[in-house]
Amino acid sequence: MGALQAFRKLVAIYLGVVGAGTAAQLVLQSFYDSVDASSDGWRIISWLMAIALVLMLATVIHENRAAGHEPGAPVTRSWLTAKAALYATVFFALLFFWNWFAWQWGRGDAAPDVHYWRLIDAGVAVLAISTALRAWRAGPSER
Repeated sequence: MGALQAFRKLVAIYLGVVGAGTAAQLVLQSFYDSVDASSDGWRIISWLMAIALVLMLATVIHENRAAGHEPGAPVTRSWLTAKAALYATVFFALLFFWNWFAWQWGRGDAAPDVHYWRLIDAGVAVLAISTALRAWRAGPSER
């Protein structure tokens, strides 16, 4: 197994763990004894999600380039998958970082919207797991 292949597997494992952890935190947060306990969990998970989103962006940009598409060529499943993953990841990355920066360091009118977090958390969990599965299955011929 080459270094790139091993790195891809590590990224896949990280994304899978963060996706599963985010999903678990989202579902189980109502069982915490206090809001502070839930908030502390989200503070930690948010840092992990930020790293995961950067890795996901790198992965989907790589997939998008590898899928390639010549003008006039028929649309392929790999091209559609790459485009959908790219746009969804960019959408959730923008929403996450906007809300997260406002939550952590916002001043003045920049206030995070709590309702967006549910959408962000669910979306990032699904995208992280799906990106992890694609990265895990990616063959050595993909460059």
